[in-house]
Amino acid sequence: MSTFPNPQARPLTGRGPADWQEALARLSRGAGAAWLTAVRPDGSPHTRPVLAVWVDGQPFFASGAGTAKSRLLAGAPRVSLACTVAGMDAVVEGTAEPVRDRDRLAWVAAAYAEHHGWAPVPGEGELTGPEGAPTAGPPPYGVYTVVPSDVYAFPTDEDGPAPTRWRFDVWP
Repeated sequence: MSTFPNPQARPLTGRGPADWQEALARLSRGAGAAWLTAVRPDGSPHTRPVLAVWVDGQPFFASGAGTAKSRLLAGAPRVSLACTVAGMDAVVEGTAEPVRDRDRLAWVAAAYAEHHGWAPVPGEGELTGPEGAPTAGPPPYGVYTVVPSDVYAFPTDEDGPAPTRWRFDVWP
C-alpha cells in the first residue's frame, strides 16, 4: 500500500502509538478538508485549502502555475499539509516535490475523480481539464506530492487512532 517504509512511531499521550498502516488506510480512503501551509520569503506562513488525495501511500495536491502556492513552493518547498479524514486529523510535515510522470499524474487524476468528483486530464507534466478545483486556480495544474519527514495523527472520535507522531528518517 505504501511507497515508503514503515516509519518510527511515538505516542503523544499515555496510550500506545497508532499503527501507521491503519492510519494510511484512513488517509487513502478519502479526503475531507485539507490545508497546505507554505512559507513566504519573509518567513510568514501562507495557508490555503487544497484538494488532497492519497495515492500509493503518498499525499498529492494540484496548484495552478499562477497561484501564490506554486510560486512559493518554487522558492521554499518545505510545507505542512493538514487534513481531516474518517476519525482522524492528520498533519504531514515535509517537502513538496513536483510530479511530472504521466503514469503518476493519471493515478492522481483518477483519485481526484473518485474522491472529489473532479476529473482533470493528465497531460505532459501537468493536469489539464475542467476548472473544478476552486482551491487550485485556473488550469493547467501542477501536481505536487509531499514527501513527509513527520506525520501526526489526532483522533476526532472514539474510533480514531491514538495521538501519534511518525518519523520518516530514511527514504528509498
